[in-house]
Amino acid sequence: MKALSNNTHQQSLVEIFVQELDQIYYPGYTEELIASEPEKFNWELKEFQGQFSN
Repeated sequence: MKALSNNTHQQSLVEIFVQELDQIYYPGYTEELIASEPEKFNWELKEFQGQFSN
């Protein structure tokens, strides 16, 4: 059950992150970033997640 909770939490943070990036830049920005620079997306996501890990 804890694994499901962690997975749901992780999924929610990813969804929030995607929404934030698309609002800051433009709709579809995140999709383009994932396609063109997946390493940058992953790095940005880890930084974002780090803000909520404390």
